[in-house]
Amino acid sequence: MIALLFCRTTNAAAADKQAQPASPCTFSDASYDPSTDVLALEAYRNGVAQLLKQEQFTDLDCIASAARSGKTRFSGGAWKLRQFYIGLDTPRPGHATEEDWRKHFELVERWRKQNPNSITAPIVLAESYISYAWDARGDGYADKVSDSGWKLFTERLEKAKTILDQAAPAKCPDWYIAMLNVARGESWDISQHYAVFNEAIAFEPNYQYYYRMMADYLQPKWSGEEGDPAHFAEEQANRVGGDAGDILYFLISEGILCSCNESEFGHFSWPRLQKGYAALEKQYGVSLVSVNSIALMASKTGDWEVADPAFKRIGDEWNRDLWLNEAWFKQNRDTAAQAAPMVARAHAIRKEAEANMQTAEGQAYRKKLEKKLSGYEQSCLKESSGDAHKFEFFVQVGADGSAQNAQTESRPDHFAFCLMRTLYDSYTKKKTPLPNPPHEGYWVLLELDPTTLTASTK
Repeated sequence: MIALLFCRTTNAAAADKQAQPASPCTFSDASYDPSTDVLALEAYRNGVAQLLKQEQFTDLDCIASAARSGKTRFSGGAWKLRQFYIGLDTPRPGHATEEDWRKHFELVERWRKQNPNSITAPIVLAESYISYAWDARGDGYADKVSDSGWKLFTERLEKAKTILDQAAPAKCPDWYIAMLNVARGESWDISQHYAVFNEAIAFEPNYQYYYRMMADYLQPKWSGEEGDPAHFAEEQANRVGGDAGDILYFLISEGILCSCNESEFGHFSWPRLQKGYAALEKQYGVSLVSVNSIALMASKTGDWEVADPAFKRIGDEWNRDLWLNEAWFKQNRDTAAQAAPMVARAHAIRKEAEANMQTAEGQAYRKKLEKKLSGYEQSCLKESSGDAHKFEFFVQVGADGSAQNAQTESRPDHFAFCLMRTLYDSYTKKKTPLPNPPHEGYWVLLELDPTTLTASTK
């Protein structure tokens, strides 16, 4: 069992004094800008990894201390501290060999020995052992893991936990990230996960990565049931409240999001995700990583009006970690470009028709139109052979009573298709079967219910 930490009364910056040099850090992150480069965070991680290879241990402690005490973020809201640790939890770049891992651990151990008061080095070491454990296990299903893979996985996770226990009480948010990762690997029960999580958010409530890890663990493939991640996100966002809550809601969903056929994203509220994204960008600036996320979210939701401008902002900066491949990215981008104008037009038609129907003049005209259409409806009802359902029907009427347009936003059944075809035929034959409207090109919104027609014929 983990001994939970109660470190909130300790100032993290003060705890870092022994490890932090008097002079400013020599490493600058100014050139890593996620607002213009979707690979900026990855480049930053590689830059930090290079410092480890160069044995710049003092500078590493300085960077972590400054990011921790300043709670600094990149444009778009990513914490620099978290990106720092991600850059050091595996040998970079590329897929690590056993020789790469050996050298990596030697460097981190050398760092610990050179800077024994470092808060950061033990956490890097623990997170490296966690990554090393998963390297042995692999990403496949549990029944596909070899006995030797399980043995190494277990040994390396135990090593990571021992290092974390020895480092406690560590005044760093990522200590909890590492312990949550150990909890997942060792299959702690959900109450133990929540115990670590609750202590983590008490220590640093704005570290979004805790929430993402819990939401991910609540997926059915780990410990939860369908819809649990979205319920957790809503619960936590409501607890925080306001714009900050909406931002958290978006950030949690972003951790669940993928281009695969998962079903969890569908449980999130699309309106709230949009609010959270807008609030995030207003608060922390632009990140092309999150622009890619909102484009994929909108594509999965089928909201091409939101997706299209997001794709235009992305340009060629598509996120290779998010989209399945370039072909899938381009397919969604092109669909959005084609569909968005049509969807926008449909929304404009609805808005205009609804506004017309709010006036006394419009309501009176709708009654006249419904009376004129009744003959067509009866004929189409007979033709439909029972394939007839209630639906909304938009009709645009010319000044002379011609049916200039007729459409529905839902998939038309036989009855609806017959009615639209009949009005189209009247237009091509230059007939004017409808009453003269208040003005040219007048849009009317009707709700047609075939059951009322059936009743009237009995």
